[in-house]
Amino acid sequence: MRKIGYFCLILSLFVLSGCVCGTQKNIKGVSEVQMLTEEYPPVTFMKDGNVTGFVTDVVREIVARQGIRDSIRLTSWDEAYKTALSNPNVVLFSTERTEKREKLFQWVGPVGKNSAIFYAKKGSRIKIGSLEEARKIAAIATTTDWFTEQYLKSKGFTNLVSSPLPGTNVKQLMKGEVQLAVFTDITVPEIVKNAGYGMDDLEPVFTVSNTYFYIAVSLGTPEETVRKWQSVLDALKADGTFAKIYRRYLPNADLDDLLRK
Repeated sequence: MRKIGYFCLILSLFVLSGCVCGTQKNIKGVSEVQMLTEEYPPVTFMKDGNVTGFVTDVVREIVARQGIRDSIRLTSWDEAYKTALSNPNVVLFSTERTEKREKLFQWVGPVGKNSAIFYAKKGSRIKIGSLEEARKIAAIATTTDWFTEQYLKSKGFTNLVSSPLPGTNVKQLMKGEVQLAVFTDITVPEIVKNAGYGMDDLEPVFTVSNTYFYIAVSLGTPEETVRKWQSVLDALKADGTFAKIYRRYLPNADLDDLLRK
């Protein structure tokens, strides 16, 4: 009898534990989500111990207007991306909406735009007129699983040197270990600065793509959650909040097309 009682006690604790560990809901009954981002200034970054950036601030406003808990956490892109791919109720930002990723996530946005550009070391005299010509370059530095790397791989590039941190790409370029590196126009200044160099040390040689980026929501997350996030974002754009946040970080940004989408 003691064994049976002990087994029932353990079973009860297990059931209770399962209830606690399941998807939590806030006081309004809305399922909570993990909100993951990376160091990618001025889009998202850590400052004075707090996660900030123009898309971070947009996400904060979206969750505030829904009355849900701000659970934003900054981690590596690799960890964030893998978590969003394998778990429901995960928000990943910011994420380029590419053909490869289209069916891997649900989408809220767009929340920004950028151009992906090949950069060379200043004075290299490298001239690139097409992706075909770039494929003939000995080595191009890319950041692991960033949309730029995924895009170049989809175009048949086999000369990529992948690193988990974009600052490594800058150092490889400056040391002559690679001939080109690919960055976006809005993030490259801070990446170069953090690597210990300046924009005068680099020169753009070819624009790879012009794209929009989004808030990605993991599969398995209720569609109603995604619709609500999109609805609140649309309201931010309509009432001027989105533009106000954006221009705190990029004062001269042309937002006309972003506000229409």
